[in-house]
Amino acid sequence: MCLVQVNNDLVVSCAVNIMPDMLIFTKTKRVFNARDSVLEFLLVNHPLDCPICDQGGSCDLQDLTFLFGSDRGRFYELKKRSVDNLNSCGPLIKTVMTRCIHCTRCVRFLNYFGVNELGVIGRGQNMEIGSYINKLILIEDQLSGNIIDLCPVGALTSMPYAFTARSWELKNIESIDILDSLASAIRLDIFNNKVMRILPLLDNNVNEEWITNKTRFAYDHFQCIVLFYLS
Repeated sequence: MCLVQVNNDLVVSCAVNIMPDMLIFTKTKRVFNARDSVLEFLLVNHPLDCPICDQGGSCDLQDLTFLFGSDRGRFYELKKRSVDNLNSCGPLIKTVMTRCIHCTRCVRFLNYFGVNELGVIGRGQNMEIGSYINKLILIEDQLSGNIIDLCPVGALTSMPYAFTARSWELKNIESIDILDSLASAIRLDIFNNKVMRILPLLDNNVNEEWITNKTRFAYDHFQCIVLFYLS
């Protein structure tokens, strides 16, 4: 989706270095048509379940479809494929892998921290994100909950937050984490005077954009604090 036109060629901007005398066009008709074609392939097997998806309202794929998507699809003869959900993400990460667009962000993030349970299985039409062994990821790494934020679609979402509120219904409060000495920058999402979820805030000097699983999921004890703050 980051295609741009350099001189007379279409290139992937995130993989090309800036060179002298380079003419870069980002809003030409050719660029928009190319991004539209890429997005069409991303939506081939993606289910149309936005009304019941917890990522609805904060989904990168929704935003891209609004900007570059066509008003109709052309793959009438194909059936959307279905993929089994993962059992290795534990009780805190909800998986609906049929929505996965194979960006491999979750795989690369976990591999960076030495958790190698997730990987790419199959090729072409049979490609999917899966686990080689039946082993809980959350037991291995305390930063694994960040793949919820990394996922650009609703394939990986928070299990405790599932079907509790919509993103546009939430009131946001900026705060800091009090569960460890790092004091990570966090955001409390409130609905009906109750904490629905905790998300990280960008702070390059402290936690960058990551938080631990303890910070992300252990928010029941915040209820009395938030009620006092909002009163």
